[in-house]
Amino acid sequence: MSGKVAPGKRVSSWLGLISLGAAAALVAAACAGGGSSARHAAAHPPTRQAVAHPPVSPSGCTATVTLVESWPGGYRGTATIGNTGGRPMRDWYIQWIMPRGATLTQAWNGTPMQSGPVAMIHAPAGKPALSPGSTVSDIGFVGAAASPPTFTQITCG
Repeated sequence: MSGKVAPGKRVSSWLGLISLGAAAALVAAACAGGGSSARHAAAHPPTRQAVAHPPVSPSGCTATVTLVESWPGGYRGTATIGNTGGRPMRDWYIQWIMPRGATLTQAWNGTPMQSGPVAMIHAPAGKPALSPGSTVSDIGFVGAAASPPTFTQITCG
């Protein structure tokens, strides 16, 4: 073999990158639309590819997403978010990337959404604010996956 990349492979790589960018844009658009407040839409950080301004959000947060158990075809996980800033976080969210084919099907103590590999849990309607210094640790979710998923690029706001 000559070391050249077959034309189909190059197109496949570009399509994968375009698909990931489109998935992130769809999640952001779904979050900003559908009756969410402008304040909520402004709280989401810009994508890493086009960081032009710092995100309009509280001064900080921490988040974890953990796989608790898995079984053939599914899994269960937990998430936590903490407000490390000095102001309440309104309409908080936790976002992460999942492997290809893994889906987020249900959540409790948060509202789930997913577009492609980008999964997100938003504050539940009854608890939209997180006070400074507070942590929400009773967020849970289940999903479908062929093998135990890994959760990467975890962000919050």
